Amino acid sequence: MDTGTILGYTFGYFAAAAGIFLLYLPDIILFLVLLVVAGVLQLLLLPFSILIRKLRRRPPADVDASWLLDRSRR
Repeated sequence: MDTGTILGYTFGYFAAAAGIFLLYLPDIILFLVLLVVAGVLQLLLLPFSILIRKLRRRPPADVDASWLLDRSRR
């Protein structure tokens, strides 16, 4: 193999890699746009999520252990 053949194979390899990248570039861009849209949607829904958590929070239970003392006196 001479230098021209090796350079030709190298150029062909890089050309094929660039072609495949360009072939999948719309899919990559669509994926990135969907990620950004999902992140913005999460930020927009965050206040509602916090509100729902506050509304669903149960009040602290009034636990009084005095019944244990009454039971031991019997």
